Amino acid sequence: MDDALNIAMDYLMRTGQAVKFQEAQEVAAHAKEVAWRSQVRNRLRLSNLAIRAMEQGEDFTEERLGVLR
Repeated sequence: MDDALNIAMDYLMRTGQAVKFQEAQEVAAHAKEVAWRSQVRNRLRLSNLAIRAMEQGEDFTEERLGVLR
């Protein structure tokens, strides 16, 4: 599960989207945790959802994730 967060944060840092690193990490971690609770286990899927949450400012909930599957 940490791999997914590391992948997401690496991407966000390389693209300059993690200027506020702590905030970016919290948003990405929250999205990843919500996805994990919704039975998403693929680390690339988890990292993509975390990146999307940061890029689009989405607040992921279990209901929102159900639509994204």
